[in-house]
Amino acid sequence: MTTAENDFQIISVVIPSINGDYAKLLFLTGTEYTKLKETAKSNRGKGERIFSLYAESNLFHDLSSETGCLTRKQFDELLKENYNSKMQKGRGGKLLKAVL
Repeated sequence: MTTAENDFQIISVVIPSINGDYAKLLFLTGTEYTKLKETAKSNRGKGERIFSLYAESNLFHDLSSETGCLTRKQFDELLKENYNSKMQKGRGGKLLKAVL
């Protein structure tokens, strides 16, 4: 998928150390998504400790082939504010935790 300023992308974001295998849906602008993909690509082969995982998805968390991972610092810079602003429930109706 090519992105531009007026495009948007839905992603599912998992933070295993905080919410296990539950994901939050985030909506990103094309510019935000391009930066996210470039940052995730720069992590390949570096052996960095992974904090979060993401994948392109739809409203039902049906994932596509575009995936990536971020370190804690990268997550804080790129997704933390958006992630914490979304209130989402996992199975059983329990709210997913925010990242402190």
